[in-house]
Amino acid sequence: MHGDFTIDNVLIHGGRITGIIDWAGAAYGDPRYDVALAVRPKPSVFTQEDAAAFYKGYGKTALSNNEFHYFAEGLYEFF
Repeated sequence: MHGDFTIDNVLIHGGRITGIIDWAGAAYGDPRYDVALAVRPKPSVFTQEDAAAFYKGYGKTALSNNEFHYFAEGLYEFF
């Protein structure tokens, strides 16, 4: 997992992902952590529509509410 998979670490050009930077926190782990971090709401920056586009591009179904809260609000507090 990346460990800090947020919009400021994903490079976009022409509407396509061209790179992912800042791999210092990468480690073996549950990829749902990265997904929960990636789709956390960010006012005026990352909306529910953006989250839907992320899931479509990522090729996975959305996390359940319990999974999201566990990874985004629980585990993230440790880092």
